[in-house]
Amino acid sequence: MQIRRNTKPFKTILEIVDSCRDRPDRKSLIRLYITKAGHSIANRIPVEGIADEAGVFYDLNYNAVLSNLRSSSHQLYQSDDTPGIYYFHSTLSKDWDEAPFEFDPKVGKEFGSLPELPAVRAKEKVTAFDLSADIGKTKNQRPKKEEVRKMSPVAVKETMFVDKGPKQPDYKLDEKIQFTNLERVVFRQPELSKKDVLDYYSKIADYLLPYLKDRPHFVRLQADGGPNPSVTNVKALPRKLGQQIPEWTQEANVSGNNMFLCNDKEHLLLYAELESVEFDPCHSRLRHLALPDYAVIHIDSGSEFFKAIDVALTAKEILEGLKLLSFVKTDGHSGLHIYIPLDTKSEFEAAKDLAEFVCKLVRLKLPDMVTLKGTDDYGYGKVTLDCLANEEGGGVVAPYSLVAGGPATVATPLLWEEVVEGLRVEDFNHETIFGRLKKTGDPFESLFKKKVSADDELERLKENYSFLV
Repeated sequence: MQIRRNTKPFKTILEIVDSCRDRPDRKSLIRLYITKAGHSIANRIPVEGIADEAGVFYDLNYNAVLSNLRSSSHQLYQSDDTPGIYYFHSTLSKDWDEAPFEFDPKVGKEFGSLPELPAVRAKEKVTAFDLSADIGKTKNQRPKKEEVRKMSPVAVKETMFVDKGPKQPDYKLDEKIQFTNLERVVFRQPELSKKDVLDYYSKIADYLLPYLKDRPHFVRLQADGGPNPSVTNVKALPRKLGQQIPEWTQEANVSGNNMFLCNDKEHLLLYAELESVEFDPCHSRLRHLALPDYAVIHIDSGSEFFKAIDVALTAKEILEGLKLLSFVKTDGHSGLHIYIPLDTKSEFEAAKDLAEFVCKLVRLKLPDMVTLKGTDDYGYGKVTLDCLANEEGGGVVAPYSLVAGGPATVATPLLWEEVVEGLRVEDFNHETIFGRLKKTGDPFESLFKKKVSADDELERLKENYSFLV
């Protein structure tokens, strides 16, 4: 039986699937199956019984179900022979019962306020499958010990054990924080739960906090398939009903607006508990908000990171020729940030003009590869140089912060000699960063030690090189 779009049953199914997307218990609410192309649901394989790769197949199939529900090229059906099993037919194939799924009876209780709820099915015994064998051929209904060893940890947990719920982590904090939804999936590739994010920030705190200390900052939330929203103050963060902001929470006032302040591990983990993933500090500290202590140039390659490497090396060559010290880090996506340390005696306008002057010199040398953000340059296929964040209240992702959007990467300070062909942003993540720090230390350790005056340097550049730009 086809379930047509724009009907209440279809809209209810779409809302349930979309609402369960980020829930840690979604596997117990919505069960998924696999069918080979051209096969019917009679030959379906339960995803949770697939050896070794159950978690991967579940993510892929869940995204396929959600995508098919939103796609005009797929029609949703409910099985007449097995009520409660839903599947799709595409406009290209009427024979393949594609992406079968079913709802657990718990869905009726969770979403009882929705109209015309879908049919639900009691959970059947989980069967272990080997995808190298023909579809439909099963092993024993209950996996034996040797079969359990072949199953993924996710499948073993869900078929053999009862989850008693996560314990509260002990992060040795001076303030009490109640951590919630620890199993909620925050990043998909690789998969990181909220507990993983909290663990990371607990371990990296000593390296990250020096770049947040006394600096107003904003945070970014993780969002699948869309923009990652920025939030400027703790009261704007998403919270459960009745969840209170602790009295010990500190904020910073910047131009009449409250912004985050994070001087200790307690604040760092509180913000992570309240769904913060990325931390973006301002370029100045509280005691001199109008006077930045570094200028930043963002090299954004779009999707061709090798171009960002070429542009960064050209910028380094120019900065060395100008006798300006510089530091570099990944932005966690497909670009790099170059920092120029300043002496906190010049205002943001001078810092921005200094960064822009350097960007113009880079464009002069690479006119076919580089464009400046905010200009009328034709930028298709070019690397964008951006210095617009050099203003009071502006900021970029902090060194050692996780980066919202896309895969779970870490904004990582680099040694200039590491900026070479073959450098990959995705190699710097929550697991690799600690071995790297042990081996190389923090390349930004001397960022605040050797400083220059933005006013003096800008005057020098204009006097000697203004004819070029």
